[in-house]
Amino acid sequence: MRAVLVLLHRYMGLATALFLLLAGLTGSVLAFHHELDEWLNPQFYEVSGDGPLLAPGTLVDRVQAEHPRLQVWYMEYPQEATHTALLAAVPRTDPATGKPYAERNQVFYLDPVSAEQRGQRFWGACCFQRENLVPFLLELHYNLVLPGNWGLWLMGLVAIGWVIDCFVAVLLTLPRGRPFWHKWSTAWKIKGGHAYRLNFDLHRAGGLWLWLLLLPIAISSVAMNLPSQVFKPVVSLFSPIEPSVYEARGRMSTAELGVTRLTYQQAYERAVEEGRRLDLKETIGELYYSFEYNFYGAGFGQHDTQAHGKSWLFFHGTNGHLLGQEIAGQGTLGERFYRLQLPIHSGRIIGFTGQVIIAALGVLIAMLSLTGIYIWWRKLIARRSGKRRRARH
Repeated sequence: MRAVLVLLHRYMGLATALFLLLAGLTGSVLAFHHELDEWLNPQFYEVSGDGPLLAPGTLVDRVQAEHPRLQVWYMEYPQEATHTALLAAVPRTDPATGKPYAERNQVFYLDPVSAEQRGQRFWGACCFQRENLVPFLLELHYNLVLPGNWGLWLMGLVAIGWVIDCFVAVLLTLPRGRPFWHKWSTAWKIKGGHAYRLNFDLHRAGGLWLWLLLLPIAISSVAMNLPSQVFKPVVSLFSPIEPSVYEARGRMSTAELGVTRLTYQQAYERAVEEGRRLDLKETIGELYYSFEYNFYGAGFGQHDTQAHGKSWLFFHGTNGHLLGQEIAGQGTLGERFYRLQLPIHSGRIIGFTGQVIIAALGVLIAMLSLTGIYIWWRKLIARRSGKRRRARH
Protein backbone atom coordinates (compact mmCIF):
# COMPACT_ATOMS: atom_id res chain seq x y z
CA MET A 1 0.00 0.00 0.00
CA ARG A 2 2.80 2.40 0.90
CA ALA A 3 4.42 1.85 -2.49
CA VAL A 4 1.18 2.91 -4.19
CA LEU A 5 0.97 6.04 -2.02
CA VAL A 6 4.59 6.90 -2.85
CA LEU A 7 3.87 6.65 -6.58
CA LEU A 8 0.68 8.70 -6.21
CA HIS A 9 2.48 11.43 -4.28
CA ARG A 10 5.40 11.46 -6.68
CA TYR A 11 3.48 11.78 -9.92
CA MET A 12 0.54 13.80 -8.61
CA GLY A 13 3.04 16.17 -7.03
CA LEU A 14 5.05 16.47 -10.23
CA ALA A 15 1.91 17.04 -12.30
CA THR A 16 0.79 19.91 -10.07
CA ALA A 17 4.12 21.33 -8.85
CA LEU A 18 4.73 23.97 -11.51
CA PHE A 19 1.10 25.10 -11.45
CA LEU A 20 1.15 25.38 -7.66
CA LEU A 21 4.47 27.22 -7.80
CA LEU A 22 2.90 29.78 -10.13
CA ALA A 23 -0.37 29.92 -8.17
CA GLY A 24 1.48 30.28 -4.88
CA LEU A 25 3.67 33.17 -5.98
CA THR A 26 0.87 35.04 -7.75
CA GLY A 27 -1.56 34.32 -4.90
CA SER A 28 0.92 35.75 -2.42
CA VAL A 29 0.90 39.05 -4.29
CA LEU A 30 -2.86 38.99 -4.92
CA ALA A 31 -3.71 38.65 -1.23
CA PHE A 32 -3.61 42.46 -1.32
CA HIS A 33 -4.63 42.98 -4.94
CA HIS A 34 -7.12 45.80 -4.26
CA GLU A 35 -4.62 47.65 -2.10
CA LEU A 36 -1.70 46.96 -4.46
CA ASP A 37 -3.56 48.21 -7.53
CA GLU A 38 -4.65 51.39 -5.79
CA TRP A 39 -1.05 52.01 -4.70
CA LEU A 40 0.35 51.38 -8.18
CA ASN A 41 -2.36 53.33 -10.01
CA PRO A 42 -3.74 56.05 -7.72
CA GLN A 43 -4.90 58.01 -10.77
CA PHE A 44 -7.52 55.32 -11.43
CA TYR A 45 -9.08 55.53 -8.01
CA GLU A 46 -8.65 58.94 -6.43
CA VAL A 47 -10.91 61.91 -7.11
CA SER A 48 -11.41 65.08 -5.16
CA GLY A 49 -15.07 65.40 -6.09
CA ASP A 50 -17.47 66.98 -3.69
CA GLY A 51 -21.18 66.58 -4.21
CA PRO A 52 -23.92 64.00 -4.62
CA LEU A 53 -23.11 60.76 -6.41
CA LEU A 54 -24.55 60.30 -9.86
CA ALA A 55 -26.91 57.39 -10.36
CA PRO A 56 -25.24 54.14 -11.54
CA GLY A 57 -27.31 54.20 -14.72
CA THR A 58 -25.98 57.66 -15.59
CA LEU A 59 -22.39 56.39 -15.39
CA VAL A 60 -23.23 53.37 -17.54
CA ASP A 61 -24.94 55.55 -20.14
CA ARG A 62 -21.92 57.89 -20.28
CA VAL A 63 -19.51 55.04 -21.10
CA GLN A 64 -21.82 53.47 -23.67
CA ALA A 65 -22.51 56.81 -25.34
CA GLU A 66 -18.79 57.53 -25.74
CA HIS A 67 -18.00 53.95 -26.80
CA PRO A 68 -20.99 52.76 -28.87
CA ARG A 69 -19.30 49.49 -29.85
CA LEU A 70 -18.96 48.49 -26.20
CA GLN A 71 -21.53 47.43 -23.63
CA VAL A 72 -21.04 47.61 -19.88
CA TRP A 73 -21.47 44.26 -18.16
CA TYR A 74 -20.09 45.00 -14.68
CA MET A 75 -19.61 47.95 -12.37
CA GLU A 76 -18.29 48.70 -8.90
CA TYR A 77 -20.27 51.57 -7.46
CA PRO A 78 -18.57 53.65 -4.72
CA GLN A 79 -20.24 54.91 -1.58
CA GLU A 80 -18.16 58.07 -1.32
CA ALA A 81 -17.36 60.91 -3.69
CA THR A 82 -13.59 60.47 -3.25
CA HIS A 83 -13.43 57.05 -4.93
CA THR A 84 -14.01 56.31 -8.60
CA ALA A 85 -16.61 53.98 -10.05
CA LEU A 86 -15.27 51.05 -12.07
CA LEU A 87 -17.12 49.97 -15.21
CA ALA A 88 -16.06 46.94 -17.29
CA ALA A 89 -17.19 46.69 -20.90
CA VAL A 90 -17.07 44.07 -23.67
CA PRO A 91 -17.71 44.35 -27.44
CA ARG A 92 -21.26 44.56 -28.69
CA THR A 93 -22.46 42.25 -31.42
CA ASP A 94 -22.18 43.76 -34.89
CA PRO A 95 -25.69 43.45 -36.41
CA ALA A 96 -24.18 43.26 -39.91
CA THR A 97 -22.06 40.19 -39.17
CA GLY A 98 -23.64 38.68 -36.04
CA LYS A 99 -20.18 38.64 -34.46
CA PRO A 100 -18.64 40.87 -31.77
CA TYR A 101 -16.97 44.08 -32.90
CA ALA A 102 -13.17 43.99 -33.02
CA GLU A 103 -12.83 45.77 -29.67
CA ARG A 104 -10.89 44.65 -26.62
CA ASN A 105 -12.35 44.20 -23.15
CA GLN A 106 -11.88 47.50 -21.35
CA VAL A 107 -12.24 48.95 -17.88
CA PHE A 108 -13.13 52.59 -17.24
CA TYR A 109 -12.76 54.62 -14.05
CA LEU A 110 -15.23 57.48 -13.68
CA ASP A 111 -15.62 60.30 -11.18
CA PRO A 112 -18.94 59.38 -9.52
CA VAL A 113 -19.89 63.05 -9.11
CA SER A 114 -19.06 64.46 -12.55
CA ALA A 115 -18.83 61.24 -14.66
CA GLU A 116 -15.43 62.49 -15.88
CA GLN A 117 -13.20 59.62 -17.01
CA ARG A 118 -10.19 59.26 -14.71
CA GLY A 119 -8.62 56.21 -16.29
CA GLN A 120 -8.96 53.42 -18.81
CA ARG A 121 -7.18 50.11 -19.42
CA PHE A 122 -7.47 46.83 -21.27
CA TRP A 123 -8.29 44.10 -18.75
CA GLY A 124 -5.81 41.24 -18.61
CA ALA A 125 -3.35 42.90 -21.01
CA CYS A 126 0.21 41.64 -20.70
CA CYS A 127 2.18 42.11 -18.55
CA PHE A 128 4.18 44.08 -15.98
CA GLN A 129 3.47 47.76 -16.56
CA ARG A 130 1.93 49.49 -13.55
CA GLU A 131 -1.54 49.65 -15.07
CA ASN A 132 -1.46 46.03 -16.29
CA LEU A 133 0.27 44.21 -13.43
CA VAL A 134 -2.60 43.36 -11.06
CA PRO A 135 -5.23 42.50 -13.73
CA PHE A 136 -2.68 40.33 -15.53
CA LEU A 137 -1.69 38.53 -12.32
CA LEU A 138 -5.38 37.92 -11.52
CA GLU A 139 -5.96 36.33 -14.91
CA LEU A 140 -2.73 34.33 -14.64
CA HIS A 141 -3.64 33.08 -11.17
CA TYR A 142 -7.18 31.98 -12.02
CA ASN A 143 -6.97 30.74 -15.61
CA LEU A 144 -3.34 31.00 -16.80
CA VAL A 145 -4.54 33.58 -19.38
CA LEU A 146 -5.81 30.72 -21.53
CA PRO A 147 -8.77 31.28 -23.89
CA GLY A 148 -12.31 30.20 -23.04
CA ASN A 149 -12.65 27.94 -20.01
CA TRP A 150 -9.48 25.94 -20.64
CA GLY A 151 -7.57 27.67 -17.85
CA LEU A 152 -10.39 27.22 -15.33
CA TRP A 153 -10.65 23.52 -16.14
CA LEU A 154 -6.89 23.03 -15.96
CA MET A 155 -6.47 24.83 -12.64
CA GLY A 156 -9.58 23.06 -11.35
CA LEU A 157 -8.05 19.66 -12.14
CA VAL A 158 -4.80 20.77 -10.49
CA ALA A 159 -6.81 21.76 -7.40
CA ILE A 160 -8.49 18.33 -7.28
CA GLY A 161 -5.10 16.67 -7.50
CA TRP A 162 -3.86 18.97 -4.74
CA VAL A 163 -6.75 18.03 -2.42
CA ILE A 164 -6.08 14.31 -2.96
CA ASP A 165 -2.35 14.77 -2.51
CA CYS A 166 -2.89 16.59 0.79
CA PHE A 167 -4.26 13.33 2.24
CA VAL A 168 -1.71 11.11 0.50
CA ALA A 169 1.17 13.24 1.76
CA VAL A 170 0.09 13.12 5.41
CA LEU A 171 -0.40 9.34 5.21
CA LEU A 172 3.18 8.97 3.99
CA THR A 173 4.49 10.75 7.08
CA LEU A 174 2.89 8.17 9.41
CA PRO A 175 5.58 5.85 10.81
CA ARG A 176 5.66 2.08 10.62
CA GLY A 177 6.09 0.32 13.92
CA ARG A 178 6.10 1.59 17.48
CA PRO A 179 6.37 3.82 19.47
CA PHE A 180 4.08 5.71 17.06
CA TRP A 181 4.21 9.21 18.57
CA HIS A 182 7.93 9.17 19.16
CA LYS A 183 8.66 8.12 15.59
CA TRP A 184 6.10 10.49 14.06
CA SER A 185 7.52 13.44 16.01
CA THR A 186 10.66 13.31 13.85
CA ALA A 187 8.56 14.05 10.76
CA TRP A 188 7.62 17.43 12.24
CA LYS A 189 11.24 18.53 12.73
CA ILE A 190 13.71 20.26 10.42
CA LYS A 191 17.06 18.82 11.35
CA GLY A 192 19.02 20.27 8.45
CA GLY A 193 22.39 19.00 7.25
CA HIS A 194 23.31 18.47 3.60
CA ALA A 195 21.14 19.88 0.81
CA TYR A 196 18.99 16.81 0.23
CA ARG A 197 18.27 16.29 3.93
CA LEU A 198 17.36 19.96 4.39
CA ASN A 199 15.03 19.96 1.38
CA PHE A 200 13.42 16.70 2.51
CA ASP A 201 12.81 18.04 6.02
CA LEU A 202 11.44 21.33 4.70
CA HIS A 203 9.09 19.47 2.37
CA ARG A 204 7.81 16.94 4.93
CA ALA A 205 7.73 19.08 8.06
CA GLY A 206 6.51 22.14 6.18
CA GLY A 207 3.63 20.17 4.69
CA LEU A 208 2.66 18.82 8.12
CA TRP A 209 2.76 22.14 9.95
CA LEU A 210 0.84 23.90 7.19
CA TRP A 211 -1.62 21.08 6.47
CA LEU A 212 -4.63 22.66 8.18
CA LEU A 213 -4.08 25.80 6.10
CA LEU A 214 -3.21 24.10 2.82
CA LEU A 215 -6.28 21.85 2.69
CA PRO A 216 -8.88 24.68 2.92
CA ILE A 217 -7.04 26.62 0.21
CA ALA A 218 -6.97 23.53 -2.02
CA ILE A 219 -10.68 22.91 -1.46
CA SER A 220 -11.56 26.54 -2.13
CA SER A 221 -9.56 26.34 -5.36
CA VAL A 222 -11.83 23.52 -6.53
CA ALA A 223 -14.89 25.58 -5.54
CA MET A 224 -13.75 28.62 -7.49
CA ASN A 225 -12.72 26.81 -10.66
CA LEU A 226 -15.21 23.94 -10.88
CA PRO A 227 -18.19 24.94 -8.71
CA SER A 228 -21.08 23.31 -10.58
CA GLN A 229 -18.99 20.53 -12.13
CA VAL A 230 -17.36 19.18 -8.94
CA PHE A 231 -17.65 21.20 -5.74
CA LYS A 232 -21.42 21.57 -5.42
CA PRO A 233 -22.25 17.96 -6.40
CA VAL A 234 -19.82 16.66 -3.77
CA VAL A 235 -21.04 19.00 -1.02
CA SER A 236 -24.66 18.19 -1.95
CA LEU A 237 -24.03 14.60 -0.86
CA PHE A 238 -23.99 15.97 2.69
CA SER A 239 -26.13 19.11 2.47
CA PRO A 240 -28.21 20.32 -0.49
CA ILE A 241 -27.19 23.33 -2.59
CA GLU A 242 -29.75 24.96 -4.84
CA PRO A 243 -28.56 25.62 -8.42
CA SER A 244 -27.30 29.15 -8.95
CA VAL A 245 -29.17 31.55 -11.21
CA TYR A 246 -26.45 30.93 -13.82
CA GLU A 247 -26.97 27.19 -13.64
CA ALA A 248 -30.76 27.36 -13.62
CA ARG A 249 -30.99 29.76 -16.57
CA GLY A 250 -28.29 27.90 -18.44
CA ARG A 251 -30.75 25.01 -18.80
CA MET A 252 -33.39 27.22 -20.42
CA SER A 253 -33.97 27.92 -24.12
CA THR A 254 -33.30 31.34 -25.63
CA ALA A 255 -37.04 31.99 -25.91
CA GLU A 256 -37.55 31.22 -22.22
CA LEU A 257 -34.77 33.61 -21.20
CA GLY A 258 -36.67 36.57 -22.65
CA VAL A 259 -35.55 39.91 -24.08
CA THR A 260 -33.65 42.58 -22.14
CA ARG A 261 -35.82 45.53 -21.18
CA LEU A 262 -34.52 46.46 -17.73
CA THR A 263 -31.83 49.15 -17.62
CA TYR A 264 -28.93 49.23 -15.17
CA GLN A 265 -30.63 52.02 -13.25
CA GLN A 266 -33.89 50.11 -12.99
CA ALA A 267 -32.01 47.00 -11.84
CA TYR A 268 -30.18 49.09 -9.23
CA GLU A 269 -33.43 50.54 -7.93
CA ARG A 270 -35.01 47.09 -7.75
CA ALA A 271 -31.99 45.86 -5.78
CA VAL A 272 -32.23 48.79 -3.35
CA GLU A 273 -35.93 48.06 -2.87
CA GLU A 274 -35.42 44.34 -2.25
CA GLY A 275 -32.39 44.99 -0.04
CA ARG A 276 -34.53 47.15 2.23
CA ARG A 277 -37.26 44.52 2.31
CA LEU A 278 -34.74 41.84 3.28
CA ASP A 279 -33.10 44.17 5.81
CA LEU A 280 -29.63 43.92 4.22
CA LYS A 281 -27.31 46.25 6.10
CA GLU A 282 -24.62 46.75 3.43
CA THR A 283 -25.07 49.10 0.49
CA ILE A 284 -24.79 47.94 -3.13
CA GLY A 285 -21.16 47.83 -4.20
CA GLU A 286 -21.37 45.69 -7.35
CA LEU A 287 -23.82 45.36 -10.20
CA TYR A 288 -23.48 43.16 -13.27
CA TYR A 289 -25.54 41.95 -16.18
CA SER A 290 -25.43 38.53 -17.83
CA PHE A 291 -26.02 39.07 -21.55
CA GLU A 292 -26.12 35.35 -22.13
CA TYR A 293 -28.80 34.57 -19.55
CA ASN A 294 -30.64 37.90 -19.30
CA PHE A 295 -30.41 38.72 -15.60
CA TYR A 296 -28.82 41.29 -13.29
CA GLY A 297 -26.88 40.55 -10.13
CA ALA A 298 -26.44 43.06 -7.30
CA GLY A 299 -23.79 42.53 -4.61
CA PHE A 300 -24.12 44.21 -1.22
CA GLY A 301 -20.82 45.39 0.26
CA GLN A 302 -17.48 46.69 -0.98
CA HIS A 303 -14.78 44.45 -2.49
CA ASP A 304 -14.38 41.15 -0.59
CA THR A 305 -14.37 42.51 2.94
CA GLN A 306 -17.34 40.55 4.31
CA ALA A 307 -16.16 37.69 6.49
CA HIS A 308 -19.05 35.42 5.47
CA GLY A 309 -19.14 36.47 1.82
CA LYS A 310 -21.33 39.00 0.07
CA SER A 311 -25.09 38.92 -0.20
CA TRP A 312 -26.39 38.83 -3.78
CA LEU A 313 -29.80 39.43 -5.34
CA PHE A 314 -30.65 38.45 -8.92
CA PHE A 315 -33.30 40.03 -11.16
CA HIS A 316 -34.89 39.07 -14.47
CA GLY A 317 -33.61 41.31 -17.26
CA THR A 318 -37.06 41.60 -18.83
CA ASN A 319 -39.35 42.53 -15.96
CA GLY A 320 -37.17 42.92 -12.86
CA HIS A 321 -38.66 39.86 -11.18
CA LEU A 322 -36.52 38.58 -8.28
CA LEU A 323 -35.00 35.33 -9.57
CA GLY A 324 -32.98 34.34 -6.55
CA GLN A 325 -30.97 35.44 -3.56
CA GLU A 326 -27.76 34.37 -1.87
CA ILE A 327 -27.73 35.94 1.57
CA ALA A 328 -24.54 35.67 3.61
CA GLY A 329 -25.04 33.47 6.65
CA GLN A 330 -28.33 32.05 5.38
CA GLY A 331 -29.33 28.91 3.52
CA THR A 332 -28.42 25.27 4.02
CA LEU A 333 -25.10 24.27 5.55
CA GLY A 334 -23.87 23.37 2.07
CA GLU A 335 -24.82 26.77 0.65
CA ARG A 336 -23.19 28.63 3.51
CA PHE A 337 -20.07 26.49 3.17
CA TYR A 338 -19.91 27.27 -0.55
CA ARG A 339 -20.22 31.03 0.02
CA LEU A 340 -17.32 30.91 2.48
CA GLN A 341 -14.88 29.67 -0.15
CA LEU A 342 -13.93 33.07 -1.60
CA PRO A 343 -13.37 34.67 1.84
CA ILE A 344 -11.28 31.61 2.80
CA HIS A 345 -9.25 31.69 -0.41
CA SER A 346 -8.52 35.41 -0.10
CA GLY A 347 -7.93 35.26 3.67
CA ARG A 348 -10.42 38.07 4.20
CA ILE A 349 -12.53 35.75 6.34
CA ILE A 350 -10.40 36.99 9.27
CA GLY A 351 -9.61 40.41 7.86
CA PHE A 352 -6.11 41.86 7.50
CA THR A 353 -4.55 39.02 9.49
CA GLY A 354 -5.99 36.52 7.02
CA GLN A 355 -4.56 38.45 4.08
CA VAL A 356 -1.10 38.36 5.69
CA ILE A 357 -1.44 34.61 6.26
CA ILE A 358 -2.45 34.04 2.62
CA ALA A 359 0.47 36.15 1.39
CA ALA A 360 2.91 34.11 3.49
CA LEU A 361 1.21 30.84 2.59
CA GLY A 362 1.62 31.55 -1.13
CA VAL A 363 5.40 31.74 -0.70
CA LEU A 364 5.39 28.55 1.40
CA ILE A 365 3.34 26.70 -1.24
CA ALA A 366 5.97 27.71 -3.79
CA MET A 367 8.66 26.41 -1.40
CA LEU A 368 6.90 23.04 -1.03
CA SER A 369 6.66 22.75 -4.81
CA LEU A 370 10.35 23.55 -5.33
CA THR A 371 11.55 21.20 -2.59
CA GLY A 372 9.32 18.45 -4.01
CA ILE A 373 10.85 18.88 -7.46
CA TYR A 374 14.34 18.87 -5.95
CA ILE A 375 13.69 15.65 -4.00
CA TRP A 376 12.31 13.93 -7.13
CA TRP A 377 15.33 15.07 -9.19
CA ARG A 378 17.85 13.79 -6.62
CA LYS A 379 16.06 10.45 -6.33
CA LEU A 380 15.91 10.17 -10.13
CA ILE A 381 19.67 10.66 -10.34
CA ALA A 382 20.18 8.08 -7.57
CA ARG A 383 17.96 5.52 -9.35
CA ARG A 384 19.78 6.02 -12.64
CA SER A 385 23.16 5.68 -10.94
CA GLY A 386 21.99 2.47 -9.26
CA LYS A 387 20.85 1.04 -12.60
CA ARG A 388 24.21 1.83 -14.23
CA ARG A 389 26.12 0.17 -11.36
CA ARG A 390 23.96 -2.94 -11.58
CA ALA A 391 24.41 -3.04 -15.35
CA ARG A 392 28.21 -2.98 -14.98
CA HIS A 393 28.04 -5.95 -12.63
